[in-house]
Amino acid sequence: MRRIADYALETPELNTSPLPEYDYDQLDYGMTIGIDRTPGGRLWACWVAGGDSPEAFFVLATSDDNGETWSKPRLVIDTHSDKLPMDRSTLVGNLWTDPLGRLWLIFDQSIGMFDGRAGVWATICENPDAETPEWSEPRRIWHGVTLNKPTVLSNGEWMLPISLDQRNGFGPFKDCFRELDPFRGANVFVSSDKGETWERRGCVRFPNPDWHEHMIVEREDGSLWMLARTAKGIMQSESTDLGATWSEPTVPSGIAQPNARFHVRRLASGRLLLIKHGDKIDSHQGRVQLSAWLSEDDGRSWDGGLVIDERRGISYPDGFQAPDGTIYISYDRNRAKDGEILLARFTEQDILAGKLTSEDSKLKMLISRPLAGKKAEATTSAHSLSDEEKKLGFAYLFDGKSFDGWRHEGNWKIEDGAFYRYRNGGSLYYETATVPDDFELRFDWKVSKGCNSGVYYRPAQVEYQVLDNVHSPYGENPRQAAASLFFCMAPSKDATRPFGEWNTARIVCKGSVIQHWLNGEKVLDFDYNDPRWAKYVELLRIRGGDLSARDGQLWLQDHGQDVWFRNLRWRTVPPQEKVAASPDFEPMPVPPAALAQEQDRVRRMLEQARQK
Repeated sequence: MRRIADYALETPELNTSPLPEYDYDQLDYGMTIGIDRTPGGRLWACWVAGGDSPEAFFVLATSDDNGETWSKPRLVIDTHSDKLPMDRSTLVGNLWTDPLGRLWLIFDQSIGMFDGRAGVWATICENPDAETPEWSEPRRIWHGVTLNKPTVLSNGEWMLPISLDQRNGFGPFKDCFRELDPFRGANVFVSSDKGETWERRGCVRFPNPDWHEHMIVEREDGSLWMLARTAKGIMQSESTDLGATWSEPTVPSGIAQPNARFHVRRLASGRLLLIKHGDKIDSHQGRVQLSAWLSEDDGRSWDGGLVIDERRGISYPDGFQAPDGTIYISYDRNRAKDGEILLARFTEQDILAGKLTSEDSKLKMLISRPLAGKKAEATTSAHSLSDEEKKLGFAYLFDGKSFDGWRHEGNWKIEDGAFYRYRNGGSLYYETATVPDDFELRFDWKVSKGCNSGVYYRPAQVEYQVLDNVHSPYGENPRQAAASLFFCMAPSKDATRPFGEWNTARIVCKGSVIQHWLNGEKVLDFDYNDPRWAKYVELLRIRGGDLSARDGQLWLQDHGQDVWFRNLRWRTVPPQEKVAASPDFEPMPVPPAALAQEQDRVRRMLEQARQK
């Protein structure tokens, strides 16, 4: 696998004439990466197309009228090739105008989602305002990925945040680069020669890491304040020696944020700007209500609270401040469904007022929207296996057209290539074969508002939970939330998409190891024979589940609400394929109120068992 990962070391090619192959009618996904302004006033925006997956690639467009209208794609980085044994992705990066007026495009390159090493690359445009901008040949800075912009320190140094993921490789790449383990974490690199060279200075290892996505601001006293994304929200660390050493990570006081990207930067006024989720600084309701806040005291307190988009499914803010003080923030909405890349333009006065008061301020401005959605739906329902899936031996369980091999009571129908539970009547059972002892199941699921459902894959009560985490009361307990092993093991994070949007899922079972994936991320990974998890396994036993049981039937639950499933396919995991539980896996904690309800339910179940 190391030889395969070495394909990520090849210098990427820049496509500066991407039309018509990468026009909007050919794109079907949108996840924002970054935005910046050139010395001449041109806006450049970058986003991910292809998916938050190994199929990801970069697309860039420009605006010459302050974000009112945008060009067609002007630059694409897509290094996929039929000649490669696996997908080569470009998933993470940013745009940055340096103090010299040059526009940097920073991006990663990895085999698969993350091959354990990846790599940060940069290309520089010296004439970003020209009719035909010219970009330098990309050069590799280091391993890992960079999502956020560099920080220019008061001593003139440029500080670049680089994340070398503490998870040392996904899937077959796990443990391929153990020699990099001492360097894993939220790294900071510095350049004292205007970006010619970069030197690693320090690193922070955060608990419950999730891509880090760290940002750094220099405080008035010269110390550095790092904020990072973790599975449990924002955490912080401080450095008083220009980033060489860092304090133990802690939770910043008064800031609540879901497991999602945020944005923080120093403004020309001296205030700090924070973009987060939630209409209150100390609370949030998930990826909803993207809001802007200001701090006069280096982050100890926050004022304002301008909600720049109140809708669900919004995420991933990045931004800059123009010379006239205007703030620009890009973000995305409903990446897989709508794929919109949006722009908010506002001022510090707007933030403090909590509403737009400036004449030129404007919200929900469209940067891009993919137009190939219908084509993507048609492709999805065609049920064609990828080359990788063919090699692994996957087979479809559902052809998208008929109930062949399945049994139900007339309450399910097929809609747009998906099983759709549309009325009460019972679950949907696969009767062609029992579930293999060691297997991988892949599928997509979508829920209605408040829906609870599940995929049962071992005898009795062994269930991959399918849920609207936000509107179902089950979502209050992570052990009953989406992608949990229901009533046993919580996922490490909430990676769901809003109700009405498709989620991708995987279940991998090999021996006593169980893994659940959601939207490209492994969120549950444990060995049920490990004593560490004994109390959780006992919970499931009380409910009636036996993780050691085999030869079960696959079935899709009807729990009383509308739910959809599609693209169900599986394979037998061969004996020689290694599947090991991650020692770093940590399930989400159960809040006290939900834990009390769970304990009460356990007492009732034990009482019922005694009465039988």
